[in-house]
Amino acid sequence: MKTKHYPLLFVILFFLSSCGGAPPPKLQVPPEYKAGQTQFHTICSNCHGPDALSKGSFKAPKLIDAEYLPGNFSDDDIRDTINNGTDKMPSQRGKFNKKQIDEIIKYLRYSQKAAGLSEESEEDSEEEE
Repeated sequence: MKTKHYPLLFVILFFLSSCGGAPPPKLQVPPEYKAGQTQFHTICSNCHGPDALSKGSFKAPKLIDAEYLPGNFSDDDIRDTINNGTDKMPSQRGKFNKKQIDEIIKYLRYSQKAAGLSEESEEDSEEEE
């Protein structure tokens, strides 16, 4: 390799080292949700944030939100979105198997409840309006 290529190689290596993905999750989950959290963090957290809260510079919506509770966005809707994508999200087909997707859904539903979100709390807030 000629020495004139070293600066380019340095720039490429620097860029790759700065693309570390999302920070690690902060939410501590019970063991039965850990597999889903791990799966979510491998790919989904790069856009949705480490705990699906999409704070800061993350470009995708937060999933720990009333909009994504089961009454508004079913488990099948999540599964379909992961596999087929949307107009804003690319398909993740082939990156997860069915069991891994089920674990991600289980983790997201747990995280929604842990954040105090529930179908009842959504109905209560609508009645107050």
